[in-house]
Amino acid sequence: MQASNLLLWQAGRDPLTEASASTGIFDQFDLEYSRDGLRAGLRAASYRPSRDEGFLPAHYDEITLKYAEWEDEGLRLRLGDGFATLGRGLLFRAFELGGVVRDAVFPPAQYTDSRSLAGVILEAGRGPVSVLLLGGEPVRYPDVPPGIVELPRREGQVGGGHAAFAIHPALDLGAGYLRSKRQVPGSPPEIAEHAAADLTLRAARLAPSLASRGFDLQAYAEYAGRSWDPLGDGLDTGGATPHAFYTATQISIGRWGASYETKDYDGFALGWNDPPNLVPEMSQHLLNRMSHFLLADGEHGRQISVMGALPGELALQIESARAVNEVNGLKRYRLDAVVLQGDPLAHVHWEIFAATGHDEVEGLTDHRTAGLAVGREIGKGLNLRLHAEYQQAERTTFGVVSTFENIYLGLGLDRAGSGTLALQVEFSNDPDEKDDPLTFDVVESEPRSWVGLVAVAPLNRRHEAALFAGSRRGGTACTSGTCYLVPDFTGAELRLVSRF
Repeated sequence: MQASNLLLWQAGRDPLTEASASTGIFDQFDLEYSRDGLRAGLRAASYRPSRDEGFLPAHYDEITLKYAEWEDEGLRLRLGDGFATLGRGLLFRAFELGGVVRDAVFPPAQYTDSRSLAGVILEAGRGPVSVLLLGGEPVRYPDVPPGIVELPRREGQVGGGHAAFAIHPALDLGAGYLRSKRQVPGSPPEIAEHAAADLTLRAARLAPSLASRGFDLQAYAEYAGRSWDPLGDGLDTGGATPHAFYTATQISIGRWGASYETKDYDGFALGWNDPPNLVPEMSQHLLNRMSHFLLADGEHGRQISVMGALPGELALQIESARAVNEVNGLKRYRLDAVVLQGDPLAHVHWEIFAATGHDEVEGLTDHRTAGLAVGREIGKGLNLRLHAEYQQAERTTFGVVSTFENIYLGLGLDRAGSGTLALQVEFSNDPDEKDDPLTFDVVESEPRSWVGLVAVAPLNRRHEAALFAGSRRGGTACTSGTCYLVPDFTGAELRLVSRF
């Protein structure tokens, strides 16, 4: 028997009212039983705000996950809520972002980002053949918090699967199918069928002599279409045909590696799929906030990544991404970034980076970012870290061009096994963030600053606490390739994770 609990308590300014303070408590409890090949579990979640006066109530107490699973040699059956991906997610993906607590705007509630499938999932494999079958009710997109009767969290029904066959140790062929049904009240049901085909190539299996020299090449391609007949329709990527086409090539030689990925999506925002967005997920603070939201109804582009080791204990990372979106007019996205890091001196680690790009979907016609991070061991197991980042950006809104700057500073101490203490400071003169929307009679025009203190420490073997106090800037955040919006916050926040 295993159990875990996530508690998030916040006290601070309510971003939706004039009130000076409000509190909210989110709690999630997971319980799992396992014996031999059998597993069963459930998850209970609740949210309690200090005020709940909206049109739809924000508080809830819900069982948000329940399942029973049986696994034996080459076979896995899961009933209830589960997670699965067909191919690379072009047709279907049910997933969750572990530990991520989302803030909903309407109603203003907190919940974990878990987009499970309520139904059945069956996986089987024997020899060169593997099969995945699924059916049930997916989470609607965009998703809403649980417990709202007026806004059901699940919508429609899906059923389908994926089969793969290894015709050679170096070559796999696969095919996927998904049938969906959704119905708007007062309208007849809408039924759609989508199919996909994929290919995986492993060059090292064809030429073992190259692999022995440190060379490897892998390639993947997947095409999906609506009511698609692979023999009669071919790989049609015309604008009149709803489709998704994704390719990925990875190559490694010694201590160097590179990847090249492409995307071509048109009319393929199904609501329960999650095709690769091909946007570099950067760890640097200001760059992570510049991530791009994929619009699969009309977007194509590519991403190139290169990583490798240089002489002198240095490492180089290069990221380059391009995208063109045609959902609401022609809009372009670009990001080019270079990161150099290493340990040239004893007890000192440093990193420098530079990036440039734009995202016309967000109105950003240009941004340039540079930064430095230095870490030094100042005692036995004690490390001091400094981060400094600077960004210039340009935004065009209704033909009006505004130029602004963002600055991020971070200073932290950490000790292995004891925790982390960090000070985070951010400045911005972004015109879109100067004015406080709740002070209706005043238009603020001064640059804003956010100052916050973060402390993370294990309380014992079973409990870990994270405390934040101060102000935190909102914006885009990305985890495991999925991006979401984080609101501004001013106040105190306690996060407690327990495992039993």
